[in-house]
Amino acid sequence: MSTRSVRDAAVATHLRRTTTLDVPEEFETWSAEDLADWLHDTEDDPQVSDEDFYQARKAVQMLGAQNV
Repeated sequence: MSTRSVRDAAVATHLRRTTTLDVPEEFETWSAEDLADWLHDTEDDPQVSDEDFYQARKAVQMLGAQNV
């Protein structure tokens, strides 16, 4: 297992544990485009708090999606 995959798994696990978001399985393996789409859907959800969205955006950026 590469260092990147361990770090990416840790990012996804942290997001699952520190937010109320429904973070899908294998989220950390998604393409940058899929991550950006998920983030867009999360932003549009009125039940998602600003703090949870901020954490999601930070995680998506750490996983490689730029300009989100």
